[in-house]
Amino acid sequence: TGRPRGGHAAPVEQLVQITLSEAYHGTERTILINERRLEVKIPAGADTGTKVRMTGVGQKGADGRAGDVYLVVEVIPDPRFERKGHDLHTEFEIDLYEAVLGGEARVTTPEGQVVLTIPAGTQPGQSFRLGGRGMPHLRSPQTRGDLYARVKVQIPRNLSQEQRALFEKLAHTR
Repeated sequence: TGRPRGGHAAPVEQLVQITLSEAYHGTERTILINERRLEVKIPAGADTGTKVRMTGVGQKGADGRAGDVYLVVEVIPDPRFERKGHDLHTEFEIDLYEAVLGGEARVTTPEGQVVLTIPAGTQPGQSFRLGGRGMPHLRSPQTRGDLYARVKVQIPRNLSQEQRALFEKLAHTR
C-alpha cells in the first residue's frame, strides 16, 4: 500500500487463499468490497505473493475517484506436491518386484494420473522428469514447468516361507 497522492485513495491489499489446483488451472473468486460483490479472475500460474489488481473498486479519495484493490494470493500447501518455481515435485510408490524387474506405475499429476514405465533396476529415491507437467507460467500459461516424480520402494514385511527361501537363494547367488 502506498500513500494517497493528489487526493487519490491509497491502494488496499486483501489476502485471498487458493489451492494448488486452483493455481494450476486458474480460478475465480467473489470478493465483497464496499458492499459490492465483485468477480475476480486469478490467473493460472499464480503463486504466493502474486498480486491481482482490481482497478477503481476501493475507497474513494478526496478527488472522488475510487482507489485500487490488490488481491494478494496465498497458495495453500498441497500434501501431494511441492512447488519449486514452475516445477512440481511428488513421490510415488512401487513394490520391490517392480523396482527390480521393471513395470508400470501410476503417478498423480495436477491433470490426473499418468502411467509411467519403470525400468528394471530402478533405485529408491530415483526421480523421473515428466516434462511440461508442472505449473503454468503466470504470463504465458501454455508454457509449463516439469513434474519430478521420486520413487519410494515398498519392501515386503511379511514374506511367506516360499518367498523367504527364494530371497535366500538369490542372496547366495551374489
